[in-house]
Amino acid sequence: MFFRLSASLSLMLALPSWAAQPEALSAELPTLLSTPNTCVALRQGRTCYSDITLNWQVDNEERYCIRQNQATKPLHCWQQQQQGKLVFEFASKTAQGFELFHVTTGKVLARTEVRVQWVYTSGQKKRRWRLF
Repeated sequence: MFFRLSASLSLMLALPSWAAQPEALSAELPTLLSTPNTCVALRQGRTCYSDITLNWQVDNEERYCIRQNQATKPLHCWQQQQQGKLVFEFASKTAQGFELFHVTTGKVLARTEVRVQWVYTSGQKKRRWRLF
């Protein structure tokens, strides 16, 4: 009985030390998430339209912007913020990447991608023409 009591007490005392570690690993900053991260078009090769939400979060309040990958003009910027949200109309035939970057240093802090998928692939049907 004494062994069970001491074993359960030692487990309860040890619990906070290892239970806090996964939380620290899961809260890695900076982050940039797209919701949804996949846009679905009806047929292959057609433009996919969707409202996309980009959520970001960083450690300290400074000036940050979001832009499409390798673009020079940002989609939106925030001043003295640690987190932000951007909702925009996505229209593309191909996957598009987005970057969160620090304005003064130009350093890219996080990336995300919105993929494009299709319900039907466009397989060309062979059509044979007959005169009679």
